[in-house]
Amino acid sequence: METLPEIIDIPLHSSVLNREPFPHFSVNEALSQRKAGELLDWFEANAYWSFTETDFYTQYEFSLLDLELPEHLRFLNSLATLDALAERFSHLFERPLKVIEITAHKLVNGHRMGVHNDFIGSAETHRLVIQLNDHWTDENGGYLMLFHTKNPSDVAKVVRPLHNTGIGFEISDHSYHAVSTVHDFTRYTLVYTFNAAG
Repeated sequence: METLPEIIDIPLHSSVLNREPFPHFSVNEALSQRKAGELLDWFEANAYWSFTETDFYTQYEFSLLDLELPEHLRFLNSLATLDALAERFSHLFERPLKVIEITAHKLVNGHRMGVHNDFIGSAETHRLVIQLNDHWTDENGGYLMLFHTKNPSDVAKVVRPLHNTGIGFEISDHSYHAVSTVHDFTRYTLVYTFNAAG
């Protein structure tokens, strides 16, 4: 019988959905401390990172969805995990959802993400972002910021990228967010993307 992967222990059923500035929730401990440490170690050591630069962000990234992961990390893209996350997101956001992508992001010194909303229609509707930043301090920057509008001065909430925390949100034409400039640090995130099931 398959052992339930640790990631499905993310307490989404007890999470509170905040409606402003757009539907989102926070998680204080996304993975077990051991799994979070193992994942961060793997991020730091692997060679899958691919550099991406656009008009509003610069980062390294790669997809984990179909990647053959080390045995101790296979829970990240297992069918059991994808099903469990889909069930919990569907319950929280009150619509049937499924996981369609898993990506790792890495921002290094000087990288940032400008204000954007991720909106590309129905292809991507929700995200879960797990932050993996051991030894991060306020001076390192890399804050996730949520906005009321696309105006950079219209900040609604600032989220510190603390190690092993998570944030989930609904993507829409007004889900404006950004990441402030990273200073003397490497900022890692694991991102699950969802869309409508069926």
